[in-house]
Amino acid sequence: MAEIPKTRMSVSADEAARLRAFTRNAEWMNGRIAGARVAQPKDAEALAGLLSDPSIGPKIYTVPSVINAATMSAFIEDHLMQRARGEGILFVSFNTDGAATAYFDVELWPEWGAVKFGGAVRASRQGRGFGGACGLAAVEWCFDQLGVARICETTALDNDRSIRLLSRLGFEQLGQVTAYRPDGTPRASLYWELERSRWTEGRAVRRAG
Repeated sequence: MAEIPKTRMSVSADEAARLRAFTRNAEWMNGRIAGARVAQPKDAEALAGLLSDPSIGPKIYTVPSVINAATMSAFIEDHLMQRARGEGILFVSFNTDGAATAYFDVELWPEWGAVKFGGAVRASRQGRGFGGACGLAAVEWCFDQLGVARICETTALDNDRSIRLLSRLGFEQLGQVTAYRPDGTPRASLYWELERSRWTEGRAVRRAG
């Protein structure tokens, strides 16, 4: 989406290369949420099972409007190509029965040291703090492991759950942008940013308190 990130501060060529290399080589989303790994074509049916829930997939503008094993296979393949370019990763976590419990969609702009992540958790795990823990895990992974300078996010204007989560995590709202589904359908969205320096300072304050 051409409108984001709004803040575009170029990083050095070496730093951009490092971010691309990390993205190409990452296999696991190590950290607070254990077990999330790079999605593979064999995961298409499980991912479709997660996203076909009417309370999840249809509300996420970055996933195809039709959700089934075939569209999820193409979705995964596209992300594997993004990963090969060092520009994005799709992580999926599973329970012991092999059902997908959460996914994390990472989009990277190496030249600006910026990233955007999206995702969702299984409906049965919502409302019990798991979604907030996954959001925190994604922020920590982006800053502490990938090492970007800035995270940007978008939310639907009426997505109160995501708005509350981003606010708790320290994101700053910076106006609106137009987001687009893969089929071109537009969506007015709130736009948010969080800088690593602000996150680091806030974490130091939380620990001191």
